[in-house]
Amino acid sequence: MIKKALFAILLLAAIAIIATNFIAKENESTQSKVESNQSDTTGLTLGAEAPDFTLTDQNGETVRLSDYRGKKVILNFWATWCPPCRAEMPHMQQFHENNPDGDVEILAINLTAQDKGDEAIRSFIDEVGLTFQIPMDESGEVAQAYQVRTVPTTYILNTKGEIAQKIVGPMDEQIMIDQTESID
Repeated sequence: MIKKALFAILLLAAIAIIATNFIAKENESTQSKVESNQSDTTGLTLGAEAPDFTLTDQNGETVRLSDYRGKKVILNFWATWCPPCRAEMPHMQQFHENNPDGDVEILAINLTAQDKGDEAIRSFIDEVGLTFQIPMDESGEVAQAYQVRTVPTTYILNTKGEIAQKIVGPMDEQIMIDQTESID
């Protein structure tokens, strides 16, 4: 009787191990397909489709990059401790206010994971009077996906969501106008 019970337990354990390995291989296969589909068109080179992301903005709204297809996007990475970022933000606000038809969207991603805390970020936003969307990268994953090493770093995306330009360093309003008017 004990031998039969032991045999049944060993048989069930063997089946569980085989099933677990099969499921793990299926998951790896599915994940590889998703990654390979993205790698065919997405990337950080000029002309590549910008990697998609979903973040929450300063008002608690969900922001997904792919929802902005059909519009040009200024995708900026910044932090409050960065003096060039602080100098750039009033120009960005002015550009936003002078673009009332909304054909260019500004998504200024705050590097929340590296910043001085929520209160400092909100204080700066209020101080400068920023009204465009500011997605919060709380985990740092989006900055990592875009290989942001220096701030501010800005990607200019065309209406297809493709990277048209990468700018490292601060921009003024005229640079934003020149960069967005020169693309489709």
